[in-house]
Amino acid sequence: FAAPSSTTTFIKPSLLLNKTTTNTRRRHFFRTKIMAQGSSSYLAPDTYHSMSPSDEELIFLHCMLRASNLDKTMAFFHALGLKETRRKDSEKGKFTLVFMATSPGAPEIEITYNWGDEEEVFAPPSRSMGHLAFATADIYTLCKELQEKGITILRPPRDGRMAFVKSPDGISVELLQKGEALAPAEPWTSMENTGSW
Repeated sequence: FAAPSSTTTFIKPSLLLNKTTTNTRRRHFFRTKIMAQGSSSYLAPDTYHSMSPSDEELIFLHCMLRASNLDKTMAFFHALGLKETRRKDSEKGKFTLVFMATSPGAPEIEITYNWGDEEEVFAPPSRSMGHLAFATADIYTLCKELQEKGITILRPPRDGRMAFVKSPDGISVELLQKGEALAPAEPWTSMENTGSW
């Protein structure tokens, strides 16, 4: 996937929400520059490295998930629409870090894969983890595409608003419809829940 150009301007959300800004054309320009990277994008390509310590605002960067099988975990998040943004292999630490995001500059998930025997390096997720959440333009279409890729829809979008799936390692992922809920539609309306999420 294409990285942002060197001329891309990254604007923090707090700047866009500044009520003292009255120049409508300037606000529209800033919004357009961000939307070109995806509506969830606000980080520079190198994330925290280019941030100034003089800015005291706390910035969310990523959520780390451990994977027992890196390829299967990446395939799951690829199916959701995430793309690999960067990775690091550590011979000394015997691990691989893969960062994935919905678009360049969006907050990332950090997939940590420890090399070696699975029983030694991976523990099942705790219910304390809760879930990840992503908003989609068409929840019915996304759920159908996930089904076609072998992913079970644990909580079908019967209400046209919300669904749940799980990663290969049992991490719950909530899918939410952008804007208003879609009108009820089959096969989702009559589809039962599967397992837990």
